[in-house]
Amino acid sequence: MNYFQLIRGAVQQAMSQISGQRTIASGLLDTLKGYEPMVQAAWIGGDADEYVADFRRKIVPAMIELIAAIGGINLNLSKAVNVVDQMEQKCKSIVSGLTDEFKAI
Repeated sequence: MNYFQLIRGAVQQAMSQISGQRTIASGLLDTLKGYEPMVQAAWIGGDADEYVADFRRKIVPAMIELIAAIGGINLNLSKAVNVVDQMEQKCKSIVSGLTDEFKAI
């Protein structure tokens, strides 16, 4: 019996939702980048240039960092699931060995 199976479905559902959030964040970044040329076309002058530079310097890197962080959640959840699976296999092996020892008594 795998104890983790009791919540494996919930973990997989969470990972799916997290992937969806990463997709949404990536789409938002693309949308925001799409506004840049519109701002440059409508707003002329030094302030417009500074706004675009500020956008590229602050918003874009922050969004990329957010997208990477969201992706890291699933990466770490996958690693945690693998650790639990390995632990369960090791426990099964130990129990199987003990069962064989007790049968020999």
